[in-house]
Order: sequence, then C-alpha cells, then structure tokens
Amino acid sequence: MHTKISKLICVVAALALLTVSLTSCDFSLESFFNQDNGPEPVAVSLKTDLKDAKFTFTYGQLKEVLPTDLLATLFENYDEKTDDVTIELNYNDLKSRYSGDEELFQKVLGLLTESDREALAANQAEVLAYYNQIANQIKQQKPATVYSENFWVDDGTIQFTKDGVVSESDSTIAKAAKLFKDFAMQGVEKALPNTENNKTNEGDDLTDILYLKGTDKVSELTMDDIDVLYSSVTPTTELNSKEEPVVTALTRTVEIHLKADKVSVEKAITFRDKTDILSKINQPQNSFTVDNYDFTCEGCVITATFNAVTDELLSLSYDKNMQVTASVTGEGSLESLGNQTLQFNCGSNMFYQFGWESEAE
Repeated sequence: MHTKISKLICVVAALALLTVSLTSCDFSLESFFNQDNGPEPVAVSLKTDLKDAKFTFTYGQLKEVLPTDLLATLFENYDEKTDDVTIELNYNDLKSRYSGDEELFQKVLGLLTESDREALAANQAEVLAYYNQIANQIKQQKPATVYSENFWVDDGTIQFTKDGVVSESDSTIAKAAKLFKDFAMQGVEKALPNTENNKTNEGDDLTDILYLKGTDKVSELTMDDIDVLYSSVTPTTELNSKEEPVVTALTRTVEIHLKADKVSVEKAITFRDKTDILSKINQPQNSFTVDNYDFTCEGCVITATFNAVTDELLSLSYDKNMQVTASVTGEGSLESLGNQTLQFNCGSNMFYQFGWESEAE
C-alpha cells in the first residue's frame, strides 16, 4: 500500500515538474513548436516624427474610382465588403500605386477632403529642414555610393525656326531632326558617368560625385524654392509566432517639387558645364554645329528615401525636365540650311543609392 502511494506521489510530482517546465520562461510548448522558425521579429520605432498625413478612405469611396483589379489589391474578399469598411493610406501609398495612370491618380486624390489637403501640406517646413539636415551630412559621412544618369529627348517637340518661320513638317530641316537627336544623344552620353565605374567605396570623397558638385552640401533649398513637397512613412511588417504583425522597418519617402525657375533648381541640382556639353556634341562628322544654347526648367522633382528608424539617407533621385533653345548651323550636306533656331524638350534622371553598415546587418 505504501509503495503504491509513493509511486502515485512520484507520478504527481513528475507531472507537476513537467507542467512547470513547460510553462516556464526557459522552455515552453510555444517555443518548442516554433524552434525551427528562427528568432521572433524585432519591433522598431520612428526616430523622427514629422507628423506625416494619413488618409482614411471607405470601400464605398474607392469602388467609385478604382477598377476591380486595383480594388482587390487593397481589400481582401473585396466583393464581400460593405461600403463603410475603411483603409488608411498615406501619400506615398497613393503615389506608388496609382501615379502610373495620371487620370486615376487625380481621381483618388480628388477623394481627399480639404482638411486632408491641409494636413498634407502642414509639415512642409519641418520636412524640408529634415531633408536638408540629413542630406547635407552625407558628404562628411562618405557611405559607399552607386550612381547612374540617363538622358532623353522628346522627339515630338523638336522644332526648327529660321527668320521667325517654323519649318514645315516635310521640310529638309524637319526631316533632319532625327539626325540632330542622334548626334545630341551621342554627345550627351559621352558626358554621362562611365557605367562601369559608377560606384564609390566607403570613405571615398563624394564632393564631385553628389549634387551640389564641388561643394560640401547637397541642398541649399529654402521654402521659397519649393512648389510643394510630401513626406510619408511606409512600414514593413512580419508576423510573429502568434500570427501578429510586427513593424520591422520604416521607410520615409520625401518628394520635393521645385519651382520652375533656374535659380531655385540650381540650389539642388548641378548642371553640366556648357563648354563641356558643346565639345561633346559638336563632332566633325555631325551634320549640325550647336553654336550656343539655353534652357528653362519645369517639373523638376527630387525623391529621397530614408531609413526612418535610423534617419539614414538611402537614396536620392533627381528628375529634371527642361526646354532647350539652341542656335545651330547646318554642316556638310546640310550646309545650305544655314543658321537655325532649334527648340526641344528633354529630361534626365540622376540616381544615387547609399550603403550603410546598419543596412547590411
């Protein structure tokens, strides 16, 4: 009898110990069954709160402007949703999803209330100060940098004028427009960064790589130079072992639209030396010589991304749109065309991407 009682006590004690061990901090059923899933995602937080605007849309609003396929990307089981179901989106969410279709993008923006639009613009001065402070540290920090540049000419805008008369579309000079574009593109491409050597190592001097070239700054912009700017923070989430979303990264996107005047644009963008450009374009084999040129800027936009957890600058993208007026002279077989005034629209993009130790961890 005593033996049976002792065995029973031992069994109860063993079960109690097992229960304690399975519910302790050191070992749990949950951790046992998830031990092959790797560590739990680590939550992060915003380093600098710029009070970026977020907008609440209802399903009923969005179904009036979004086609079915795009609606489905926002709402699971979208065909079962009621009109009062809501979703929160920021400016960058809207831009990244819908800016490829300008008409659609404007329709979605049209859903914003007056207070939404006020909130979107309310922090512009703070955002510009944030951008200037962080961007202007980059040449001292000297991270590894990869960069590229491209250039294009809008064929449909090439127009030759002589003595105030625009050349007809079937004229010799108009037909020669394609030749000019080819020569211009070849010349400008020679001035672009060598695609095989468009990167620097950590610690390399960035003075003449980054805008503003030849200075220790990237930006001298003030609010007087800005047409409008936007800032948004986009989270990256992962599910933990309880299937709960955890924010593991935060990316801030700042979009700066510059005023359409050269003085403002040149506070953020370095344009190539005119003598250098002319020497690259004017080659002996060309059918044109460009004697001189000038340009105006319109629709120049800077897009910067930041690690919003560390406030490190991740990338800079400069989209430049220009209207060029040049004086050109026909050469060789086109010598009879004499001197012409040439106008065309063109654009370019300069892109920089920065590498940080924290990004590699």
